[in-house]
Amino acid sequence: MKLGRKILVSGLAALLIGTYWLLRQPVANDGRPLAIGVVQLTPVDTTTLQGFKQGMEELGYREGKDVVYLEAAPAGTIDLLEALIRHHLTAQPSLFFVSSTPATLAVKKLVGNSGIPVVFAPVNDPVGAGIVASLKAPGGNITGIRLPAGDDLRLEWLTRIAPAVKRVYLPYNPADPSALASLELVRQAAAALGIELLTEKIRSGEAVSPALAALPANIDAIFLPRDSTIESRIDDFTAAALKRRLPLCAPSLLQVEAGALFSYGFVHRQIGHQAARLADQILRGASPASLPVETAESQLAINLLTARAIGLSIPGEILRQAEYVIRPPSNAAGVRHDQP
Repeated sequence: MKLGRKILVSGLAALLIGTYWLLRQPVANDGRPLAIGVVQLTPVDTTTLQGFKQGMEELGYREGKDVVYLEAAPAGTIDLLEALIRHHLTAQPSLFFVSSTPATLAVKKLVGNSGIPVVFAPVNDPVGAGIVASLKAPGGNITGIRLPAGDDLRLEWLTRIAPAVKRVYLPYNPADPSALASLELVRQAAAALGIELLTEKIRSGEAVSPALAALPANIDAIFLPRDSTIESRIDDFTAAALKRRLPLCAPSLLQVEAGALFSYGFVHRQIGHQAARLADQILRGASPASLPVETAESQLAINLLTARAIGLSIPGEILRQAEYVIRPPSNAAGVRHDQP
């Protein structure tokens, strides 16, 4: 009798597992893979796409079999986004995956009336930028992942990590709503912290080199806002900061890995991975209009290699609060990239 029960229980378990995986299989599209149009503004966004693909793979969407990604080189500048989006529209994708505020605004303009759902990852302030009606009920055909508020806190972290800082250089692209939202928060925080901001408008990636060549002599640090144009030239800002032995504060882990001193912000790959869950729900029939916009997490990342290069000592109590610490190599194995 006990043997019979065991067989019955095992059979039911196998049936439930089989049913679960059957339900988890991607929605068929006449036997063809689902097509996802990918729209990116700068190469910074490629790491976000990698996280999205990984998340989709874990959810059962095998690239080349269940799903194909309509990819092209990042547009590079805002004025080239429209041609990229129109090119993808000719393939009639099942969904658009979009990175950055300017790219999402461009997709909304061209795709908003088509009925094709859109998942953005990330956008700094989707309500303020006019992308969604509200975070809980986005409306229309768009939802996605927003960045957590935190650039004001990042400036506060700068004063804790480098207490001598009093004058901070902040470059930004005035055509990027994300950069403007970031700037407003930082201005308020600077006033409260007694920090003097030296802001500079940089309207394109090509304008970065001349701006850095004329970098003010009396600054104590560089603060990069959430701005795709500025972030795409991280190597230039890192080189300039190292040359002047200045703390460079950046929006995400990606820039810290590239040599910025620290960030208190987002992790591109994690945001893409998070967005895959929304895409999965939409591809299975959920309406973007009713899927709340999700918020990414802010995490502290510190590059001790850079701290050593600019002669800055970071207290242990601050290091213990960091989720990511890039440390000098302890042996021939190379740089250590710790995540507590």
